[in-house]
Amino acid sequence: MNQLEEILISEEATIKVAPKEPADSSPWKGLLWAEWFAHSQLMLIFLAVWLVTIWTLPLFTHTGWILLLGLLYALMAGPVFGGSDVLEGCEEFTFALPPTRTERFAARLIVGGGTLVILSGMNLIALGMDLPQVLAGLYVKSGLIKPLPILKPGLLYSLVIALPFAIFAFSFTFSSLTHSRMLIILSWFWGSLAALSLLQIGLWYEDLVWETMNGYFGCPLLLISSFAVLLYGFFSFQRKEIGKASQPVTLPGYWWLWMIFFVVGVGLALALLTSLLKRFPQLLQP
Repeated sequence: MNQLEEILISEEATIKVAPKEPADSSPWKGLLWAEWFAHSQLMLIFLAVWLVTIWTLPLFTHTGWILLLGLLYALMAGPVFGGSDVLEGCEEFTFALPPTRTERFAARLIVGGGTLVILSGMNLIALGMDLPQVLAGLYVKSGLIKPLPILKPGLLYSLVIALPFAIFAFSFTFSSLTHSRMLIILSWFWGSLAALSLLQIGLWYEDLVWETMNGYFGCPLLLISSFAVLLYGFFSFQRKEIGKASQPVTLPGYWWLWMIFFVVGVGLALALLTSLLKRFPQLLQP
């Protein structure tokens, strides 16, 4: 019996003094990889479109239209990154995993928003270096197209970053905080409406104060509003309740009221787009 006790004591001492292997408790690597793996197809498609556009767009229209790629990405990425759990019906399972909601929200924002910033930066670099015109030199020499003037839009360059980022911020935050699939699907529309409204207010203020559009007020207004909305979403997502089991897309309660809001929103969006398109020639001035 004494011998058995000595064996047990020696084993207990061995267990106590055994060194513990360091465990990597940081979830960031896994979260970032998961977001990339889940949405890599969308990001790679836009990268491929960017490469094709640089080579072929000078054949059809002005090279400045490659700036719209960032806008299109923001319209698609905001709802996809923000509302992926609800759209796929796995929100309850996701919230039960070890990573906190703060870490999950930040990882989605880093991957989705970072890709948008990189894509917009690539567009600005391509135009700043006149890359499309350089690549189109072969077509110009062969007589297939005529050389286009170099785009020097001034204010338009700052809007390339500010406007898509604002649309992404609004739609991403809205999609992250709602439990409705219908609202997530339409979040790109409401995000665009909010961003265009802020842009219109900024342009009106610039016309009133400086009698010209210079971006000194409009672009900072978009960026500050975007960061404020993301900050609100960051803290609100920590308190988000787990929604009911996701159901197929159906008409929400009081659907007629939502329909009125949507029709009013469409009318307001058309009015804002019409006003901005009238100002578009001024945006292209150096």
